[in-house]
Amino acid sequence: MRIGELLGPDVLEIVREDPAALREGLLEFHPADVADLLAAIPREDRIPVLEQLHEEQLGGVLSYLGGGVLRMGLTRLPPAKIAQALDSLEPDDAARLLSFLPEERRLPVLARMSAKDAAAARGLLAWEPGTAGRLMTDRFVKVSPDWSVSETMAHLRKIDPEVATVADLYAVDEKGRLVGVTSLRKLFPAEPGRKVWELMTHDVISVAPDTPQEEVARLVAKYGFNAMPVVGEDGKALGVVTVDDVVDVLVARETEAALAMGAVAAPSDPDEKHEFEYFGAPLWRVVKSRLGWLLLLFIAGTLTGSVLKHFEGELSKVVALSFFIPLIIGTGGNAGSQTVSTIIRALALKQVKVKDALRVCLREMSSGLILGGILCAVAVGRVSLWGVGGSLALTVGLTILAVCVWANAIAALVPLLAERFDFDPTVASAPLITTLVDATGLAIYMVIAKAILPGI
Repeated sequence: MRIGELLGPDVLEIVREDPAALREGLLEFHPADVADLLAAIPREDRIPVLEQLHEEQLGGVLSYLGGGVLRMGLTRLPPAKIAQALDSLEPDDAARLLSFLPEERRLPVLARMSAKDAAAARGLLAWEPGTAGRLMTDRFVKVSPDWSVSETMAHLRKIDPEVATVADLYAVDEKGRLVGVTSLRKLFPAEPGRKVWELMTHDVISVAPDTPQEEVARLVAKYGFNAMPVVGEDGKALGVVTVDDVVDVLVARETEAALAMGAVAAPSDPDEKHEFEYFGAPLWRVVKSRLGWLLLLFIAGTLTGSVLKHFEGELSKVVALSFFIPLIIGTGGNAGSQTVSTIIRALALKQVKVKDALRVCLREMSSGLILGGILCAVAVGRVSLWGVGGSLALTVGLTILAVCVWANAIAALVPLLAERFDFDPTVASAPLITTLVDATGLAIYMVIAKAILPGI
């Protein structure tokens, strides 16, 4: 049976009448599917389902939950059950879930966890949210550079079965300092007597525990690593950040960027950014995330009205000018949105830096000039067909050209300036650029109209 078959009234009836049967029935499902089920059923049925899950399955389910569903589970399940569930997870996953609990609720859970897992979780929680230290796991394979291939293989048969990855083996010296890395792929075909130091890479790319998680994700993506070693100031190997955690960071970052591009404020806590889900977020949080930007854009939008009021006399003399206002502001907004999306993406991928501002601006203005020239020719021809006169057609065409160049310049510079002054470049969202270009584009339109049209 697929998990989709449980999403109807049958599951609710089982939850209410025979929860134990549900406990056994859900064992065959992947934790991610059970998490989907919990998000789909009514709120009052979620805790009964969570209470019936086996502890090992519960740990996996909690790690896939987000938003309000996760908080409900962590706050309403008994600390002993949560502790057993967290013991089944890798330390970084356990630490992430614990970070959602307030201190007074977290301590009873830690007290009931196994000493080893609790110590590992406490160690990770000591690092700042959003850093490599919070994301790493200390369950990775350490080998000696002096071991032979056969000795290393024998060691692998005895390692902790819960290590995060065995694809990469990290060579450390007698003081625990990272001196090299090799892979199982290199070991398997090698002669049994060859030493690890002969097969390992000596120049290891690593990160510090306080490195931002986004930087870790960028490096993993750049070099194609399965895991990124985390090294302390003394050179000791503290842990590794695995690629599955990197994927979570990238998803969180893309979610945050998508929300910001839509002028929606993402959660400020780095541990909560990827928990901003649609149905899981309380309504008050949805309103809070949208209200600030909406008010800002509303106030900025009044600039358009101010420009129209300022040029009220010109519009009254040539009423036909107003026919093309939607065309002009729409073209400028679209051009600016395309540019700002491109620049923000380039900044995120480190393809563009603040020092490139002049090059970027000139490049975008050049593209705006070419695109605007093409649209100018189309606009002149189209407006001429309306029979409003050649002067007005030329006015609209030249305005389209100027607005495209101006919109591209503004949309290129604003995110670069935000980056320069340590603001998130995504604050230069498409709605903000569109609002700015609308007002300034109208001013450009009126200025060109006064210069070309007689009687204004």
